[in-house]
Amino acid sequence: MLVKTDKGKTRDVALLDVTPENYICPKGEEMMYHCRIEVKKFDQESGKRLSKPRLQKFGRKFFESFGLHNLRKLGYTVDILHDPVEWYEAHKAEAEAAEKARREAAEEAAKAAKKAEMDALKAEIRAQVLEELKAAQNEKK
Repeated sequence: MLVKTDKGKTRDVALLDVTPENYICPKGEEMMYHCRIEVKKFDQESGKRLSKPRLQKFGRKFFESFGLHNLRKLGYTVDILHDPVEWYEAHKAEAEAAEKARREAAEEAAKAAKKAEMDALKAEIRAQVLEELKAAQNEKK
């Protein structure tokens, strides 16, 4: 699994060596909990680890209401590698600025569409008025 190093680079390590500090959250999955879960089992004679941890991703609502409590009740060790609440607080200003820019762009597009519609309507009315003027002039002759 790829993790961040102290020098800003990435390297591949085993899942057991991943920590919340060096975990790289994939784009688009920032609002989910990323956890390393495992029911730890060891060989009684040699002390060798028999169980293998795995990376599991949970939706925020499920994890906060049922997930963590039930996993621990079932004997899982849960290490949270990415917490969406902490991520959102750290990136709140960024997210709000992006949302504001998106909203302003949508408003500008709506204004431009409305203006184009009004211009087309004005052109249509002008064409009708010119047609009626020509018809009126032809009737006078």
